[in-house]
Amino acid sequence: MFEGRTYKQVGYGARSIRFADEDGGVATTTYSYKLTQDEREAMARRITAALNLTRHLTVEQMEAAAPLAART
Repeated sequence: MFEGRTYKQVGYGARSIRFADEDGGVATTTYSYKLTQDEREAMARRITAALNLTRHLTVEQMEAAAPLAART
C-alpha cells in the first residue's frame, strides 16, 4: 500500500510529514507538547528520514526487523 512512496517534511515549523508526490498528510509532531519546538522539528525530520529509508519494505517486514515495544 505504501511501499515505494516518498515523504517530505513541510508546514509551519517543518513539523508535518506528507507524501512527496501529493498533498496527503501522513504524520505531525505539532501537538507533541512535551517536546520543545526544536525537538518537534527534529522528530519530524527523524520520522521523514525513517519513512524514506524504509519505503521499500512492507509494515510486516519492518515489524519483523524491529518489533514494536507496545501495541494498542
